[in-house]
Amino acid sequence: MILRYQLEPSLPSVEADATQLRQIVLNLVINASEAIGEKSGVVTVSSGAIDCGPEYLATAWLKETPRPGTFVYIEVSDNGCGMNEDVRGKVFDPFFTTKFTGRGLGLAAVLGIVRGHRGTIKVYSEEGRGSTFKVLLPAVEARTLARPESTGIQAWKSTATVLLVDDEETVRSVGTRMLRHFGLKVLVAADGREGLEVFRAHLSEIRTVVLDMTMPHLNGEETYRALRALDPEVKVILTSGYNEQEATTRFVGKGLAAFIQKPFQLATLGEVLRKVLG
Repeated sequence: MILRYQLEPSLPSVEADATQLRQIVLNLVINASEAIGEKSGVVTVSSGAIDCGPEYLATAWLKETPRPGTFVYIEVSDNGCGMNEDVRGKVFDPFFTTKFTGRGLGLAAVLGIVRGHRGTIKVYSEEGRGSTFKVLLPAVEARTLARPESTGIQAWKSTATVLLVDDEETVRSVGTRMLRHFGLKVLVAADGREGLEVFRAHLSEIRTVVLDMTMPHLNGEETYRALRALDPEVKVILTSGYNEQEATTRFVGKGLAAFIQKPFQLATLGEVLRKVLG
């Protein structure tokens, strides 16, 4: 596989989290490389700025259409297998767990990050010819960039043990650092099956589980049922790139402790943990 870059050296500013932007690029490049598979192919990462009108934005993926204006874009293209209309319509669905060729891995997280930055995303794909994912983030003038405000998240601390279960390496890494910020001891697992193994081994220690919805082997719903079978009192915080209403539909009345939408924000995560752990 050949990786090419077509990066614009001078772009308007955007108000964004650098770690989360890296996660977007990483996830999109991984998906592009899997779409190509074992054959030779090209993945191209591009950046630039574009003036977007209402008609252009109306055809983007998110229902929450941003205001027209100047946007900075990150675009990842491949000449892999491409997607038909049916697959393209489900590509960001957190419950679409089938590992169809080259798609699905991390895209719900990408959508969540884009939504959290008040941006949008456009998808172009043709079966047998390849795909392009174009992430658009609203540009801001330098003078409008807000200074970080004090969030009051320094006060709450805990020494409890938390199990973080997520199949995205970046999410596990960033999530672990965030959890440790609050003094927590963190155990990690890369999928539901491993999560259950870790939970069994540390059953008496783990106070709560931070559980991703979409994972291989066992998804979030299946893992949740198994965790509750091992410990009916376990406190589980569900995470997803989709909003709470969409992600928790299957958990209504089943004792879910809390929900937090990806991408994690330190203040929000701290508030949820404080309520769950006390």
